[in-house]
Amino acid sequence: MKTNFINKIKVFVVFALFIGTFLIPVNIVASSSNPNSTDINQETQNEGTQEIEYWALIVAVGVYADDPQQNRPLMLLEADDFYNEILKSEIWTEDHIKVIKAEDATVLNIISGFRWLDRMEDENDISVVYLTTHGGPIGFDLPPFDEEDKNDEILSSYWSFAYPKLGIWDDEVNILLNQLESEGVCLIVDSCYAGGFNDPPDWNRTSRNIFSFLEKQNTMSSQDWMKGFAEEISGQNRVVLMASSEDEMSYSGGFAPYLIDGLRGYADNNSDGIVTAEEAFFYSQPRTYRQHPTIYDGYPGELPLVYLNEEIKDTEIEQKIPEEKNIGINTYFEYDAENSIIKGFVKDADTNDTIEGAHVYVSGRDYNWEFFENETTTGYNGFYIINVPPCRCRIIVSADEYCGRQSSLLEIEENETLWVNFSLYPRPLENSVVCGYIKDNNTGNPINGANISLLWEGSFNQFYINNTISDYLGFYQMNVAEGSITLEVEASGYFQEYVEEIAISDFETLWFNFSLISSPPENSVLCGYITDKETGSPINNARVTIEWVDASLNHEYRNQTYSNSTGFYSINVASGELYLDISKMGYEYYDPYRHDAEENSTLRYNVSIGQQTIEVDFLKPLRAFYINNKRLIPYYKTRIIGSIDIEIYSHEDWYGHSEVDRVEFYIDGKLKAEKDSEPFVWTWDEKKIGKHTIKVVAFDYEGNSDSKEIVVYKLL
Repeated sequence: MKTNFINKIKVFVVFALFIGTFLIPVNIVASSSNPNSTDINQETQNEGTQEIEYWALIVAVGVYADDPQQNRPLMLLEADDFYNEILKSEIWTEDHIKVIKAEDATVLNIISGFRWLDRMEDENDISVVYLTTHGGPIGFDLPPFDEEDKNDEILSSYWSFAYPKLGIWDDEVNILLNQLESEGVCLIVDSCYAGGFNDPPDWNRTSRNIFSFLEKQNTMSSQDWMKGFAEEISGQNRVVLMASSEDEMSYSGGFAPYLIDGLRGYADNNSDGIVTAEEAFFYSQPRTYRQHPTIYDGYPGELPLVYLNEEIKDTEIEQKIPEEKNIGINTYFEYDAENSIIKGFVKDADTNDTIEGAHVYVSGRDYNWEFFENETTTGYNGFYIINVPPCRCRIIVSADEYCGRQSSLLEIEENETLWVNFSLYPRPLENSVVCGYIKDNNTGNPINGANISLLWEGSFNQFYINNTISDYLGFYQMNVAEGSITLEVEASGYFQEYVEEIAISDFETLWFNFSLISSPPENSVLCGYITDKETGSPINNARVTIEWVDASLNHEYRNQTYSNSTGFYSINVASGELYLDISKMGYEYYDPYRHDAEENSTLRYNVSIGQQTIEVDFLKPLRAFYINNKRLIPYYKTRIIGSIDIEIYSHEDWYGHSEVDRVEFYIDGKLKAEKDSEPFVWTWDEKKIGKHTIKVVAFDYEGNSDSKEIVVYKLL
């Protein structure tokens, strides 16, 4: 997820950066990861022309100095996909897009990117700025004191985790955008707390107005100031699309794929062949289920982002279901050996007496990312012991007449023993009532036999679950204690419905009636072959998970199947919007985008997936100035005085385990050292003044390798 990356920043430091934004020389070069993008020093401007041109600045950090655990590779993939998607439209060209990614995404380079955009665009043009990185509140509100929650938001740069002050906050982005003359500006912010980037445009067109503004602020209330700007922003022609609200986390893959799907044409709500910023947002918003995107729209009418050249094309649609042997063999993966142990005692929270016969259920993901579960009960002394594979998991404990408890997320290594004790609270008196009717949404007829589950939660992290079924009138009734309740209703052939976290008082009766919508018939087929990208060989037992979505009704369902020995899979699906996930141990797959199944048809989708490979990078040295192994300051080149530790890290898997077996260290092509255990560090202490190339080659246990190089300048 895109986490809150900073606690608090000294006011005088941030304000110094705030003023310093306008003191940075304009000739600073921002490197670009896109070899076809416009050079930052290009002075050619769009002068004197009345033709509308489209310009874009795309900034994706995704990689962070000194703290690789904060790396989010999906940010880089999503930025690439955004770039490639807008280029499909004839109004966009490569030389009108500047891409700044990864280690190039420093504060100076990002600001220089904004200045490049300012030089290139004019009052006839449309400008788009796409920012994706970690984000969070800084703990206070800087002038112009425009935050209702008293918190400005800040975006991290490549150096932000090493130097917390090296970030860009919302007011600064606003100032940089205010330099643009474009007829329309679209800002897209994909980060945690992105909703804070909706500041009113034009509060400060230049740095010269800062202090006059502060004087004005002393004579105006915050509400008066905001009210005054509310009358002006409608003419500022800016649209801001934010991946989350101002007070919540955002997740990699949670917003951008839906936005990009919208640009593919799915958001063209009025079928005019144009996807606007507003259409893209309102397509993405209901599909972004883990967070709550927000929009600020100060553009008169709608702001065009892409012109569609042709209709949306998906994989081949065939009218006949193929005749295949062994279709849809549903065999399952076997997870790792259960050679680790979790054990502990379960006791009464009030009396501390042990509880016999308590049910202990553990579930999670093993090292192969496969789901597993196991269960047991406590003995006469309240003791339990359960075997698990090395994994990440949670434990749920329940007992008759007691509330259940759930553990935090646990991580257990191979052949490890982990003690986890539980204290259960007795179930409270159930003096309240929940009741209602379950009916068919279309016919209004009662639904007999619907399953109603009630989750009760108390103030001490305890819970219990009650279940009942509806009668021939569709009526249900359950007793419940005072607390918070969540109701889920399921019936065969219908979508699930629920209400969440409703407070109920002692001796209160709450009515909840439900109208269930029929689930769609699965009269279409999704099928295809899964093969190895390198060898073309079929992949057996790859799990194919489909998610069917009806965004207009907020309904979805999931189903899965497995490929057979020929790599073939087949699964019945409902017609409509589909999302696929394919998983297989040792392979990588990434496709977060929409597919469509037509009614009574077959959607063929063949997939070639690549094997997971080892990937390493430098932890030290980076682009900085080093003296005697200590980093002095970030720098656009690597400068070294004295000895230096050459340190690498492996891009870790989900569990944080490195697959590196050994590492070779080279200077100017000559092997200097080899390490076969962590930490993979070698000290280079040769006195060799001049330009040199440091290269590391890492090998995994299968013999696969990855290498990285960095050019350094040794001054002593």
